[in-house]
Amino acid sequence: MHELNTLPGWFAGEPVAPTETEGARSVREVLRFFYSRESKRKMQDILVSFQPEIVHLHIYYGQLTSSILTPIRDSGLPVVQTLHEFKLVCPTQGLFAGGHFCDACQGRKYWHAVVKRCNRGSVGRSLVSMSEAYLSEASGAHTAVDRFIAVSRYQHGQLTRLGVPTSKLSLLYHFGIPTTEPPVSSGGYFLFVGRIATEKGIGVLLDACAELGHGAPPVKVVGSGLELQHWRTYAEERGLSEHVQWLGYKTGTELDKLYAGCLALINPSVLNETFGLTCLESLAHGRPVIASKVGGIPEVVDDGVDGVLIEPNSSAALRIAMERLSTDRDVAMAMGRRGWAKVRHRFSKQKHYEELLRIYGEVMG
Repeated sequence: MHELNTLPGWFAGEPVAPTETEGARSVREVLRFFYSRESKRKMQDILVSFQPEIVHLHIYYGQLTSSILTPIRDSGLPVVQTLHEFKLVCPTQGLFAGGHFCDACQGRKYWHAVVKRCNRGSVGRSLVSMSEAYLSEASGAHTAVDRFIAVSRYQHGQLTRLGVPTSKLSLLYHFGIPTTEPPVSSGGYFLFVGRIATEKGIGVLLDACAELGHGAPPVKVVGSGLELQHWRTYAEERGLSEHVQWLGYKTGTELDKLYAGCLALINPSVLNETFGLTCLESLAHGRPVIASKVGGIPEVVDDGVDGVLIEPNSSAALRIAMERLSTDRDVAMAMGRRGWAKVRHRFSKQKHYEELLRIYGEVMG
């Protein structure tokens, strides 16, 4: 098998243009969300030029589209796919509608997405999501893949319950890359990293901040999204203009520095999170986490050990947790160090690599 660091890049030439429907101005652009001849051709080219032993997919829908499944299936190669959401069983990917858990599309009844207006409350957008789900299934989203990799027990359980055969599922957690040493002093602010959206709990965070007394650590918000201006205005209305800093999208070294300097990461999501990757990233920097007790997050954060788990949609519970860590920095530091050690052992890169190779071996026979 090829060493991972010697693989030639898919985008050695010109990359495939994104095919998101956001901002699409023509019927042609919308149709490219469903099917991309360019993606199909480039997949055919890479299969011929590189001649892989196995194909590993991640998130191909929405950009590469399910058009790439045809040449992959025709190649006869074994195929695995890491699932980062619930796209296999939910047209809008989150098992979430109208602010609540939803599995109405169970049994591949994707038309429920239109009835419930699951995509941003729009019939048109929901119709696109439904249609893409049916086309993706017809193209082999379920049948062209030999093994699906769930990233948490929670996700594995939901997928099994909703019809994905257990024989086609494996469990493999994401890995973290811990800093060389855990931090030796406490950070100075709370940090939120993620999409700025209602379901990510940004409103809960702002309400908790408004309930905190004067002198509480500031909150730095990293991320972007369609609701950004709405929540910035909401923060101003609640008198948080100086307390909450909106930093926009960050990545790489900039984001690492923000993790390293925080008192704790806050993840108040109300979604059925498949894993909680930002929680792992915070622990890898030796910083504790305050997070909602939803989805796969409890598999990453141990309540009272390396973080605090709270009930979702509770600004009061979040405020209490923020007060606890901001007033007892020794507790926060101890939690962060335990989290850092956990990433080194339970979520290590080497452990992930070895388990991935084991899955490859099973699929390749």
